[in-house]
Amino acid sequence: MMMNTGLLPQEFLLVGVIPYLLAAAITFALGLLLGGRLPTALLIPALAIMIIGVLLTSFASGSAMLLAGRAISGLGAGVAVGVAVAVLRRVKAPRSVAATAVAALGVLAAVAAPFVNRALSEAAGFRIVYLATVLFLFVALVASAVSGIVRAATAGRPAQPGPYGMPYPAPYPAPQHPAPYYPAAPYPPQTPGR
Repeated sequence: MMMNTGLLPQEFLLVGVIPYLLAAAITFALGLLLGGRLPTALLIPALAIMIIGVLLTSFASGSAMLLAGRAISGLGAGVAVGVAVAVLRRVKAPRSVAATAVAALGVLAAVAAPFVNRALSEAAGFRIVYLATVLFLFVALVASAVSGIVRAATAGRPAQPGPYGMPYPAPYPAPQHPAPYYPAAPYPPQTPGR
């Protein structure tokens, strides 16, 4: 990337790395604060912004376009990471092992990504690697949209009863507690006038 854009390592750090990290740090708080309640509403725009930033980066011919692409990518990445952390924090006990495994894999991916990216960029060129990233981001965007649609469609439905429960509500009014008092009629019935 440095050779194609004509940047020295220090210039690349200032133009390609720091803007990404600063933008991600700024928007991380937004994803963390609102991600637990509105994950889809935040992820879809964040992924779309990341696609725009990655496309700008992949076609960058100079430092200005590279700076813009990396900063825009960082904005989306910060929100996405914040949402992921917020969602993982809301996971309850039965699924906490899976959530911990996902978090560990995410940290491993974040640590390994620069090395893998560098190796792939040296083998195929950074433009091809970034354009391939757009495909993965688009798949994540579609998956987030489908997940949001399913979540919205099932949000208003009541919980399904157990396998032997009543499938529909009772046709009569529910019992009142405490039950109303009705005076008992004498038994055997008395005829009036006796």
